Amino acid sequence: MRRRAAAARVIFKMHLFSTDNDGTDKKSMTLCAALDEAAGFLKKAGIESCKLDAAMLLAKVLGTDRTEFLIRPGARIKICDYKKYQELLKRRANHECTAYITNSKEFRFLEFYVDKSVLVPRPDTETLVEAALRRIDKLKETKDEICILDMCTGCGAVALSLKYERPFIKMCASDISDAALAIARKNAEKHKLQNDIRFIHSDIFENIAGRFDIIVSNPPYVPHELIKTLQAEVQKEPAIALDGGGDGLEIIRRIAGGAKKHLPRGGCIFLEASPEQMDDTAGLLVSAGFNGVEVSRDLSGAGRVIGGVLTLTGESAKMNANDPV
Repeated sequence: MRRRAAAARVIFKMHLFSTDNDGTDKKSMTLCAALDEAAGFLKKAGIESCKLDAAMLLAKVLGTDRTEFLIRPGARIKICDYKKYQELLKRRANHECTAYITNSKEFRFLEFYVDKSVLVPRPDTETLVEAALRRIDKLKETKDEICILDMCTGCGAVALSLKYERPFIKMCASDISDAALAIARKNAEKHKLQNDIRFIHSDIFENIAGRFDIIVSNPPYVPHELIKTLQAEVQKEPAIALDGGGDGLEIIRRIAGGAKKHLPRGGCIFLEASPEQMDDTAGLLVSAGFNGVEVSRDLSGAGRVIGGVLTLTGESAKMNANDPV
C-alpha cells in the first residue's frame, strides 16, 4: 500500500517537472503554457481555484500582476523563475492557502501582508466594516471626535480599512497575539497609518483603558470540535484566531460582557459571528444591556454581523429590528 502511494506521488511530481512532449526544455516555456501546466497540477491536487491560484503564484514569482499574462502570453519564463514557481505550486498543492504563500491579501481598498501568524481576511468581514462605517457617518452628524476600538485585530484589516476610509476617526486596535500585532503594525506602516492607529496588546479588555464610541470585533467563533471539519487551508490558520471554545461563543461572551465598561450610553458594538450564532449572540448583547440589536447580512445573504446600542440597563434592553444601529 505504501509503495503504491509513494509511486503515485512520484508520478504526480514527474508530471509537473517533466519536459514537454516535444522535448522542449522548460527554460523556453511560455507564460501561457506554464500557467496551463500549473493549473492542471493544482486541479489534480484537489484545488478548486486552480487557474486563479496558478496565476497569482506566477505573478508572485515574476514580481508583476496578472495582466502581464494577458499582455504578453507568449513571453518565456526563465528556468530560475520556473524552479521558484515549482516550489510555490508544491506548497499550494499541500493546501497551504495562496495568501500565505504570496504574503498578500486584498481587503476592500487595501492590500495586506499576511503570514501564518494571522487569519486571512475574508470578504465576509467587509460586512463588519460596512456596519461600522454606517454608524460612524451617523455619529459624525453630531460628534466632532469619534473613537473606535477594533478588538482581535489580527493583521489589522478592519482597523486600517476604517481609518483609511474615514481618516477623521481615532482608531485603536488590540490583540492577544504579539505576532499578530507585529503584522498589524507592519501593515499600518505599509499604508502610512503607523502614526494614526494605537496598537494595544490585550487579552480582550485586560489592558484596555477609556471609552470608545464604537467597538468592533471579528473574534474567534468556530466551535472547538468543528475546527477539524474545516477546509484543509483553514485548519492551517492560527487556532487562536479560530477557536471560540465549546460553543464558539466563549470570546464573544467575554466581549459582550465587558464592553459596557468601555462604551458610553448610546455607544455601539458590532461583532462578526456565524449565521447559526446570531440568535445566541443577540441574547448575550441584550443581557449585557444593548438595545436595537440588528443583524447585517453578508454578500451571500447570511447573517454575519450583529450590533447593538448600549442602554446600560438590561431590563430596558430589547431586540428591535426596526431600530437600526
